[in-house]
Amino acid sequence: MSLKKAQVSLFVILGIFMFVAAVAGFYAYSNAKQSEAQEEAEKISGLSLKAEEIEKFANDCIRKTAFDAIKKIGQTGGYLEVPSLISFKGTSYWHLDQANIQPFLNQTQERMIGHMNENIPSCIDDAKIRQLGFDVEKGRVKTAIEFGAADITIKTDYQIKLKQAGYTKEFSEFFNTFDIRYRAIFEAAAETNEKTFDADFDDKAPLKNLGYLKTLDFDISYKAPETDILYFTITDKKSATPENQNYAFSFAAKLGRSELKKLTDLQNRSATNNVVLPYTVFSVDRKAQLDISAGTTVNLNGQDVSSISVQQSYPQNVVTKNIPVEKENKEIKRREDLVYVTDNPIYSFEPDGLIFNKPQKLEIYYDNPEGKDAKGVGILKGKNNFWVPIPSTEDRINRKVFANIIGFTDFTAIFCESQKLKNVIARQVFDANAGCFVTLVIVVISIVLTVFTGAGGVLLSAAWNAATTGATFASALTTAAAAASVSVTTVVVVTAIGVLSTSLGIVGSATEAFYSESPDNCVGFIPTCTWQVGVDTVAIDGEGKCIPEGGTMQAGVPVTLCAQVEKCNFIEKFTCQSCSVECTAQFY
Repeated sequence: MSLKKAQVSLFVILGIFMFVAAVAGFYAYSNAKQSEAQEEAEKISGLSLKAEEIEKFANDCIRKTAFDAIKKIGQTGGYLEVPSLISFKGTSYWHLDQANIQPFLNQTQERMIGHMNENIPSCIDDAKIRQLGFDVEKGRVKTAIEFGAADITIKTDYQIKLKQAGYTKEFSEFFNTFDIRYRAIFEAAAETNEKTFDADFDDKAPLKNLGYLKTLDFDISYKAPETDILYFTITDKKSATPENQNYAFSFAAKLGRSELKKLTDLQNRSATNNVVLPYTVFSVDRKAQLDISAGTTVNLNGQDVSSISVQQSYPQNVVTKNIPVEKENKEIKRREDLVYVTDNPIYSFEPDGLIFNKPQKLEIYYDNPEGKDAKGVGILKGKNNFWVPIPSTEDRINRKVFANIIGFTDFTAIFCESQKLKNVIARQVFDANAGCFVTLVIVVISIVLTVFTGAGGVLLSAAWNAATTGATFASALTTAAAAASVSVTTVVVVTAIGVLSTSLGIVGSATEAFYSESPDNCVGFIPTCTWQVGVDTVAIDGEGKCIPEGGTMQAGVPVTLCAQVEKCNFIEKFTCQSCSVECTAQFY
């Protein structure tokens, strides 16, 4: 009994020991798991903090890029890179020799968007992100900017994906707002610029009509650094920059001191005396420049000219009236008025009809809103309702187009991007004449008689002789019958199919002789810009081609589009039907 009790006690103790060991093991395992989870949580928390640091760094970078651009456009009058032609001491001209070249608000917006889209990827440095242990993937930058009534809001969509040890973090949208009334200050600058064009504008007191802007919390100041140049600065007392300064906007005005019509005196006895030294005649806005070379003489109807002038105007379009645009053989089928949209000023050089003894170089500088030079720029010359492109060369880098002119009329630079696509049609039609139908009738009768009497060969021979020699059909028939040693009334039964196929071959050649060539199957046109001209060819019941077949055509160089029929199909010849080729040229 004591032994049994001892055994039971041993088992109880062993059980208790195993239970305690299990409980201890469980707690140890739980603590290890908890420690591991805690470490993982701390790791994720650390990575999350680093990711937030990168997100903040990215947003700070975007915000700095945006503010640098906002600050720059205030200093330069709305530009990030000022074109050299309109640059003045760090800012831009809005008024240039009585021409208003103020940029539009949406152009400034587009420049800023392009600047941010281009510079943000390089601003957010991948190397710095990798220093924090992350792999990074980036998308494309897409920026939207709104110039509000009281602020500037910039939304940047730029997907950035971070990865490290199974941890992933993505962010893509960045919003930044600046308490700058850019729209309002831009409008105040525009009103200031518009006052410089008023008839009563006084350059000695340029702010006298702008006092009301002070009630809108704008301070306006000006300097006169050079003769005929004013430098305006508008400061907005309600706009605060991140640098804790009021936002300022500047632009310049070059007043030009010239009348609307600018005169240039010529040398005495201009019709016979040569120009000794070359010089340049400028338009009022200085965008049209005529280089007069040494050795030039000038006359109007053989008489001397004392002075020349240039004046500019701004119509929306010019028209050339009643131009042939569709021609069939010799006949003009359709005429149209050709309308040219004029984005640039028209420069009137006078006296109209003036002639130089040799060509002189005319250069016209142009602005390029919204990339309108994409399809090229050309020069039109003319007056009233007749305008024609002239041979010209484009210098896109310096934004000008030039041509050699022999005399005076009106000229303008034309953007082909603004023009409606023009078409001209040349069509050549081959028609059989009356003789073809006579021959066809005779040959058909001959076929019938051949099939039933065998005398068709005699008749066909007689018909051909009559058609080609001018003899009467009766005499030709007698001659053919005698030559064949048969009576006209002789009936010979022949194989119908063989004779019929022979007759069809004869009628094809017989009727073809009565098709006449069209002597005038061309129409002319003049491309405004150097561009790829497409020519469409449509051949009906025959074969042919267009000359030229298309390709790059030079600005202002006349082109003759011709339709050429090479041959008609057999059935059309046999039945005396017409065939044609139609050519359509599309050009600007």
